[in-house]
Amino acid sequence: MTTKLTNKPRITAMGSDGKGSRVRAERLEIDLGGGRRLVLSFPENGWSDLEIEADVSGDEAAVPIINVQPGACNVISLRVDVHHDLLPVETADLPGTPPMLNLAVQKALDGEDRLNAPKKHQIRRWAQAALLRDVEASVRLVGETEGRELNKNYRGQDYATNVLTFFYDSETGDDATIHGDLVLCVPVVTREASTQGKPLDAHFAHLVVHGMLHLQGFDHKEKDDAENMEARERDILRSLGYADPYA
Repeated sequence: MTTKLTNKPRITAMGSDGKGSRVRAERLEIDLGGGRRLVLSFPENGWSDLEIEADVSGDEAAVPIINVQPGACNVISLRVDVHHDLLPVETADLPGTPPMLNLAVQKALDGEDRLNAPKKHQIRRWAQAALLRDVEASVRLVGETEGRELNKNYRGQDYATNVLTFFYDSETGDDATIHGDLVLCVPVVTREASTQGKPLDAHFAHLVVHGMLHLQGFDHKEKDDAENMEARERDILRSLGYADPYA
């Protein structure tokens, strides 16, 4: 008898009687009551990072805080507290301080487009890899109708394109936080990946990186600028484990 090896994580829910049942899932949402929720996003390749996100619904002023208590070298305890009285903190520009990403993900999708859309933790990972300065941005995943409308209204082109970048120059100075939005048209990206013979997640990763670089001042109108931008995209995607998108 042979055992089929897989890189996908296997999830088993255990009952109080010690019996387990296999669960097929990419993430688990645990309702802790009082509007508190923990979301566990599992890695795509087995033994890798497990992302845990705390969320509070129904109260925009509430800030969920995850408290971590080590129990042993391979055990931690988590508790989610909700705070309403947190004040913004001035951050100091310390040597070696990495740039900060404040990212929101919106999904205006249904049906097959929603199934094909990347997960929030994937988008955050891709955007973070392309970060050169402090950025506050939203990534909106849309269908064909909204993608076409946005491209027509803002670029005068009556068709849906793969990614649109919107830059809002609300602060000045070289160290100012960059504000903007990325809009990804999921059906367009899905078709392109299929036509070009690329894994869907690799194509989404490329377009998020591409859009983030646009947001931070990169362009490809001139040949030298295009070569510089493409070289940086290759380096970033290589660091994420993806092949050269221009090969």
